[in-house]
Amino acid sequence: MIRDAHYRAKLAHRARGIEDLELRIDGIAAEIDERLARQDVVRILELGCGYGTALLELRARFGRRVELHGLNRLYDDGNVDILMRNAREHALLGPGIDAADLPALAYADAARGLPFPDNAFDLVYSQVAWLYFGNKIGVVRDVMRVLRDGGLAKIEADEVRPRLPPEYARLVEIWDDGRVLSFGDYLRRFGIGLEPAPERQYLRFGKVRGFGDDLEPVFEVDLRTIHPHWDGIKCVYRVRTAPAPRKPPSDSPEAAGPGT
Repeated sequence: MIRDAHYRAKLAHRARGIEDLELRIDGIAAEIDERLARQDVVRILELGCGYGTALLELRARFGRRVELHGLNRLYDDGNVDILMRNAREHALLGPGIDAADLPALAYADAARGLPFPDNAFDLVYSQVAWLYFGNKIGVVRDVMRVLRDGGLAKIEADEVRPRLPPEYARLVEIWDDGRVLSFGDYLRRFGIGLEPAPERQYLRFGKVRGFGDDLEPVFEVDLRTIHPHWDGIKCVYRVRTAPAPRKPPSDSPEAAGPGT
């Protein structure tokens, strides 16, 4: 069981609710309302759900019309006991809460793939967690995989962090033939945008064919290994170049040319 001191220390960071979510990713509740006008149940996934405050508040607001799932990397980042404690201490679901009211939780490193089937969710969202994802392009690709046709993802994702030195300000760095291709410009190639929210910006996208197919990872840097006050994982990619034309062996008829 998680120690009380640890639980309290992490509460401010792992218990962000819908109010914080709307500041970082605009319009989640409105998006759910719109979908519920067209379908009976909306399936929702939060990446990096922490102590589950936002999911619990969605349960309180929408009841069983939302099917809720949360992903944490580690068990102690937020589990059934922690969510139950959070719900009871903050009266998020009333006095009669039991485990059946909680969202379903899974544990995985999102950079290594999401533990969900294809076409599973109507809505995927995340606040804060983008900073800590390795293989950020791979995470976006896998979110696209688990989205249903017509599904939507909203992922808080600052492209440039101005408080870091310029060498590390870009958390996604893409090189194309020796030149930097900004993450925003790469996204626009696929019709994806970085949208403004009141306090942040976020990625808004659905299923997109071919996203990331032309990129290969080069390396990642955990910025905390450089300075303890820097946060996040910087991911560097390069655009794949087309393979060079195959040269036939020098003794082949093809190499000798016509008329020989």
